[in-house]
Amino acid sequence: MQQFAVVLNETRKWFNSFKWFGVLAPFELHLLFGALGIQFLHGLLRAILPISSYHSLNIIFYTIPLLVIAHYAFWIGAWMTLVSSNVKYLPYALWINAFVILFPFTNIGLGGLVNALMYVGFGYALFRYSASTYVNISHHSGQETNKF
Repeated sequence: MQQFAVVLNETRKWFNSFKWFGVLAPFELHLLFGALGIQFLHGLLRAILPISSYHSLNIIFYTIPLLVIAHYAFWIGAWMTLVSSNVKYLPYALWINAFVILFPFTNIGLGGLVNALMYVGFGYALFRYSASTYVNISHHSGQETNKF
């Protein structure tokens, strides 16, 4: 855990060297959980709406690349949350992402299952890290990441 805390501290210093990090830092949890919400909404609408509405859903989520934007927003939010003082919320986001990957629960294949199990495993490892004493040592005040 101590080595992981050192890596996170150095990653935080590297991220703080970019100007965009200071601009996006206040929105890290919005990016993270908002992206999960959009991905879940896509799966939910595909599950409950009739096939005749798939054309409209394709326009919303693929022609306007809302699903791709949500995917990238999740990863940007995850990396930003990992180096912030809000790291305690990241395991829950990873577990929710595993749920979203499997969501309709109608076509579970080996690829989706392995992908979801990886997110569950990484979430468990981060949960153990966030419960350790090293998380308090490695994180500075939350004010530092919000500077422009």
